[in-house]
Parts: sequence; C-alpha cells; structure tokens
Amino acid sequence: MRTAYNVKVLTWLQLCAITIAILFAWFYVKPRRTVASYGVVDGILYSREKPSALVDGQVLTVGDQIYGVKIVEISKSMVVFENGNIRWQQRVRERPNPAWEQIESPD
Repeated sequence: MRTAYNVKVLTWLQLCAITIAILFAWFYVKPRRTVASYGVVDGILYSREKPSALVDGQVLTVGDQIYGVKIVEISKSMVVFENGNIRWQQRVRERPNPAWEQIESPD
C-alpha cells in the first residue's frame, strides 16, 4: 500500500516539473518579434584596425551605407548609425530603433 502512494506522488512531482519547464519555455525562450523587418545587427567582429558589423546579412565597416543609413562607429558592443541628422545606437540582436522606420523601404 505504501508503494502505490509513493508512485502517485512521484508521478505528480514529474507532472509539476514538466509544467514548470513548459511555462519557462513559453515565457523566456520564445522568439522575439521585431518592429522592423530590417536594420537588425546580427553580429560584430571587432578589431582596432577594421571593425565590422553584420547587419541584415551584410558585412559592413565604418563609412558603409545600408538602405541609405550610414555606419558612423562600431564598438565591441554596439553600432552607431546615422540617417540625416538622426543618430542612434544598436546592440547585437536588439530590436531595431524606430529611426529605421523613417527610411524608405529597402524593397
């Protein structure tokens, strides 16, 4: 009789653990939705001589342009963009700045 009770408790604990794992995955692991479909900094390859950034799948350096937006600076942790008199910073995989919405569509 004791054995059957222990099995039920163990099963209930396993069910709780699975439920917690699913909730964790739902709230913390689900993919993020971005505001803009372009302007995402996918990565930074930093060197003092020639830092570069991967933006929307294109490898760019300081002075390069993408969709009419100029790259002003690349540091170890962020890229500084400029479009006209608007300047903004973005980190890797950060939601694109609303300034990207002000440029003409790249399509």
